[in-house]
Amino acid sequence: MTQLTSPGQPVSHTSLENFFPGYFALVMATGILSIGLFLWHYVWLAWFFLYLNIAFYAILWVILILRIIKYPVIVWNDLHHPARGVTFLTLVAGTNVLGSQIAIIAGNTAIALICWIAGFVLWALLLYTFFLVNILKEPKPTLEQSISGAWLLIVVATESVAVLGAIIANSSSFHWLIIFISLCSYMIGGMFYFVLIGLILYRWLFLSMKAETLTPPYWINMGAVAIISLAGSRLVMYANAHEPLSHWGNFVQTFTMFFWAFASWWIPLLFLMFSYRHFIARVPLKYDPQYWSMVFPLGMYGVCTFNYAVVTGFTFIKPISGLFVIIALATWVIVFIGLLIEMPFRKKKATIQG
Repeated sequence: MTQLTSPGQPVSHTSLENFFPGYFALVMATGILSIGLFLWHYVWLAWFFLYLNIAFYAILWVILILRIIKYPVIVWNDLHHPARGVTFLTLVAGTNVLGSQIAIIAGNTAIALICWIAGFVLWALLLYTFFLVNILKEPKPTLEQSISGAWLLIVVATESVAVLGAIIANSSSFHWLIIFISLCSYMIGGMFYFVLIGLILYRWLFLSMKAETLTPPYWINMGAVAIISLAGSRLVMYANAHEPLSHWGNFVQTFTMFFWAFASWWIPLLFLMFSYRHFIARVPLKYDPQYWSMVFPLGMYGVCTFNYAVVTGFTFIKPISGLFVIIALATWVIVFIGLLIEMPFRKKKATIQG
């Protein structure tokens, strides 16, 4: 059986049996990097990462299906585990980010629409299942044992529905329904962020935090609010193209500035924490699948800043977008080299953190 421990404790990943359920963060990271490169006119690189991401997505689905067939009880245990269960939502975000790639880079809104429908269905199934099993389970874990930056995947998955919906709405005869669902997703994701970030900050400020527990998923603190900014920017673009919607477009634009500013606030703190963890506390810097949860926020901040600058006319912040796309590219390469060195089915130690 898979040994599921408290956050901060090592968990053995030796085979398909113990495959990390949040590996679709690789798709999320690759997809948002590809979009960022496309926005900055690195077209051939964007296409390269699109093709690569399609392969990643297909391979990860094969692995997941095989794991469900061979180890259904273990997959179920993972789903209602407080640290691992929430990482299944990377399936939702990965599907929608890939759909955004296909719509923006390839211009294929028909396939992107299929991705959006699949992403929305996965969002409903996984999110309600996760909440239901964790509400009903007994005994309840402590806040310290369960809450982590990974819980903000609830926000990321919800907002990914809004982002892709705003991108493809005009291409469908059901565009009013799609944009309505996207706007609701934008609001729901924002509400989740307020609740979850409060719990995370409470843990940081009032409970013991060691360097070992300051893990890559905490970068989602910034990535979650960055994708809210991207969703807001995309919804404003849609509203600007449809005069009857201009009244709520102005409302969303105001909130988008609020979220973008908060995403920007996180960045210095996260870099300082990363430096403290690895260069002062000397926690070894080695490959962990959770590092894809660091790459995604870096790329997402670059993409959301670009779109926010377009919507608001604040063109002086566009160079920030280009800088973060390059940082995300460099980080992606480093993490991918780590993946090649330590393939997921090799015996190793990974950490499920809080």
